[in-house]
Amino acid sequence: MKKIIYTVTAGILFSLLLAPSAIRAQSELYTQGTVWEMTFVKIKANMGEDYLKGLSKTWKASMDLLVKEKLIKSYKILMGSASNRADFDLLLMIESENLASFDPDPVRDKKIADLDKKIMDGMGEEYKKTIVNYETLREITGNKIMREIFLK
Repeated sequence: MKKIIYTVTAGILFSLLLAPSAIRAQSELYTQGTVWEMTFVKIKANMGEDYLKGLSKTWKASMDLLVKEKLIKSYKILMGSASNRADFDLLLMIESENLASFDPDPVRDKKIADLDKKIMDGMGEEYKKTIVNYETLREITGNKIMREIFLK
């Protein structure tokens, strides 16, 4: 039993001694960039054009306003062939300055809600029809948040 305790204690101490060098080594390898929120979309067969038209009216309009108000840094849409039946073929990407932008912020959240309402009001019933129709046009296969890094 003493041998196990000694081994565990020695392992913990050894890890603690290496931790600062591991952290230092990591920061010497790269610098941190912005944060990307990604949504993976699988467009249903023959629905790509309809889905992209809807995105242009809703998602793109919202992203343009968020960029203008400096609530997000930028956004991108990548399109390509799925590598298998379960894979996505459209990637929606939103760039934020840092992870803190995902923390609850009542002021920012209200601004975003107001901008969304502006788009909804501007489109009227067409907005609701477009949003409801998305379920027939695509499937969301996943979401992910990743930080961009720059190797030194």
